[in-house]
Amino acid sequence: MKKHLCYLVLLIGMAQPLAAQSDYRMKGNTDEVDANFLFGYYNQDGNNAAVTGGIGTEALQDYASLLVVNVPLDSVQALSINLGADFYSSASTDNIDNFVSSASSQDLRTYGTVGYTRKNLGRGETFGVGAGFSTEYDYSSVSGRVSYAKEWNEGNSELSANAQAFFDQWSLIYPIELRTSLRNQALSPGRRSYNLQVAFSQVVNKRLQFLLSGEAIYMDGLLSTPFHRVYFVNQTAPDIERLPSTRLKIPLGLRVNYFPFDNFIIRTNYRYYWDDFGVLAHTFELETPIKLGTTFTLYPFYRYHTQTAADYFAPYATHQSAEEFYTSDYDLSALNSQKFGLGIGYAPLYGIGRMNLAAGKRMLILDKIMLRSAYYTRSTGLTAFLMSIDVSFKLKRK
Repeated sequence: MKKHLCYLVLLIGMAQPLAAQSDYRMKGNTDEVDANFLFGYYNQDGNNAAVTGGIGTEALQDYASLLVVNVPLDSVQALSINLGADFYSSASTDNIDNFVSSASSQDLRTYGTVGYTRKNLGRGETFGVGAGFSTEYDYSSVSGRVSYAKEWNEGNSELSANAQAFFDQWSLIYPIELRTSLRNQALSPGRRSYNLQVAFSQVVNKRLQFLLSGEAIYMDGLLSTPFHRVYFVNQTAPDIERLPSTRLKIPLGLRVNYFPFDNFIIRTNYRYYWDDFGVLAHTFELETPIKLGTTFTLYPFYRYHTQTAADYFAPYATHQSAEEFYTSDYDLSALNSQKFGLGIGYAPLYGIGRMNLAAGKRMLILDKIMLRSAYYTRSTGLTAFLMSIDVSFKLKRK
């Protein structure tokens, strides 16, 4: 773990004061309001549902929508608002009560965030604060964050730090056959997460950019899912999933963008992950946007992920009942996964369409549209298909 923390310290060390640049001034906000509406569809299937102890259907459908609005208040202040909703149906959660009408077989998650940023144009600094919420049938969460960014070297270098805190609350819904026996167990329904992320980005030249990032995530409270079952090799009755009450995660990342030609970009991203549950993971992503003329862009992409199993994972009916912690959730198993797909963007130079508003004083512009689809597969047998559409608008003064 020491080497992971040393990496974070190295990134923070890059924030030491640099020589003052009297001739550089950060760019202020434009007066344009940006809005994005995103809709996504996700469909998966597999045979390792954690609700039934690592066996059984993982069929799930999710319909997601998100509205993102960025409003400049003036040249240095800005407000951002995100509002979203996910509606999903899950065959596996039908089995919490062993029949299809389980209340959690279909659920609606609503969430939102609001953020405020203020720039110091002369010093190249941006300060931010924000808050958020998320709620669904058996779970609710509130969050807060603060952020700081410093740019220098004509805006080609930037160091940023972001701290977040999440306060979650579970409704303790147990599998139906275990509710009587677990009624008097003193499980706390709360969970807290604290995240610190530091990133350094650099424009090396007109064709090469990179970003280094490090993050520390500390969680404490109820980290297991109350309605996940675990079956044992030496007894027929199941128990609920049980995991330690604390967890430390350390993700480290490197992103490199290379522009070999004006109409072609190579975007690569590598992520290293370690946690004290015993999971060690490596993720590699590649995206190669190809511009076709002045309006269309293709976005082929590929992602490969590999990880080791958590110390507390074992498949269906292979745990020993004497163990202190146990799970049969295949998200914590050893696995390899791949995702590949294609996106297409349509973005004419002057927008797709426009409309006059406010007695002709403002103009609403349909700016661009992005479509993406992908196929996901992993070595445990889970497969998924996903697609999304992103529609961008601008509201500007005439």
